[in-house]
Amino acid sequence: RTGWYQDLIITILKEEGVPEELFYLAMIESGFNPNAKSYARAVGIWQFISSTGKAYGLTSSWWYDERRDPEKSSRAAAKHLRDLYQRFDNWYLAIAGYNFSPGKIEKRLQKYNVEEFWDLPRLPRQTRNYVPTFIAAVHIAKNPAEYGFFVEPEAPVIYDTVTVKECVDLNVVATCVNSNFDELKRLNPALLRWCTPPDRDKWILNIPPGNRDLFLANYSRVPDDQKLTYINHLIRRGETLSQISRKYGVNIDEIKRFNKIRGTFIREGQVLVIPYPQNKQYARVLAKQSVIYASQDEQVREPVSSVPGREKYVHVVKKGETLWEIAGKYGVEVHQIRSWNGLSGSRNIYPNQKLNTWLPAGAAPTEPTLQNKETAASTKARVDQNEDNRVVIYTVKEGDTLWDIANRYGVSIRDIKTWNKRQSNLIKPGDELKIMTAN
Repeated sequence: RTGWYQDLIITILKEEGVPEELFYLAMIESGFNPNAKSYARAVGIWQFISSTGKAYGLTSSWWYDERRDPEKSSRAAAKHLRDLYQRFDNWYLAIAGYNFSPGKIEKRLQKYNVEEFWDLPRLPRQTRNYVPTFIAAVHIAKNPAEYGFFVEPEAPVIYDTVTVKECVDLNVVATCVNSNFDELKRLNPALLRWCTPPDRDKWILNIPPGNRDLFLANYSRVPDDQKLTYINHLIRRGETLSQISRKYGVNIDEIKRFNKIRGTFIREGQVLVIPYPQNKQYARVLAKQSVIYASQDEQVREPVSSVPGREKYVHVVKKGETLWEIAGKYGVEVHQIRSWNGLSGSRNIYPNQKLNTWLPAGAAPTEPTLQNKETAASTKARVDQNEDNRVVIYTVKEGDTLWDIANRYGVSIRDIKTWNKRQSNLIKPGDELKIMTAN
């Protein structure tokens, strides 16, 4: 890939007044891959982290990332390296600072009273090897055959540029220049999605060379309503923005921005405008995801009719209550309430909705509830059954866990937490726990 951007990068390095050999730093950083991403979330040919990129004018959003733009990121890297050289007056220290942290390099220089990179102790292994690797890369690149390398560089990436002042699907651009979607994506690695960024007033777009006049002529004839495709999504009961976002593969913030939504509240029957790609390959992928998510959402789950060893209580939802709060009141988990009541992946509930909660036998809820007829009819049977049980007060010892205590008495951890109105599994020596166990 050396040939892709060599002419472009070396030209920029010269214009910024830094040595052209710094071109090989990009080879070490990313192998000249504009889509490279490190474990530290450094991105692009020059592996800028977000904060450093912003400091040198490289912006990003869900739609684009200028750290992936070979020309803009090379310009930023050249300026950054020039600033580092002015700071250290030594290229090896500047290169080390590029890889590590200029502030930490300075502290080490002061702490150990040294002036050269080679005298710096206690550097991370990556930084300690970074400068020697750069030196080796420069020597090998100048005489590859001497070191046993026979490399034929790939052809340089060349393109024309046009400025578009609106959001447009790359499939439309490809049609205007008799090209294809994949080629437009290759020429525009900074574009993360299928179109130019709708959150930018204008965008400089790279197109195949020699096609600028053709694009301008054809693009002027494209109707505005065909430049970007939208889907109208009708919100169903219980749907959330998160579910809709996953269904269409569009970021929640972008759905909110397109539909001028401030919070996260949406209503059943409301129609949302969702941007959607015209490219068939993209559309097939998203359509497949839509079918999967839709089938998951449409699965009807019936409320459970019984839970062995537990009794049913009916909770009437109050205004403002959440599943998390209700679960806390009864000493159960949110996923249990959802499972018992046949709720979908949504956590949406509404006032006066009746939710079944199944509690361990004899563990009455702390708040009044509506018991159903079968529970009320079996009250006497429960009392009789409880007469055969006894309550044990267990004092927690050093090293005890709820799992140990539950096994000892043949009960569940959840039961112990319910009997003692505990939300956490944390216990400490000296705690007293009420255990209901058979004689």
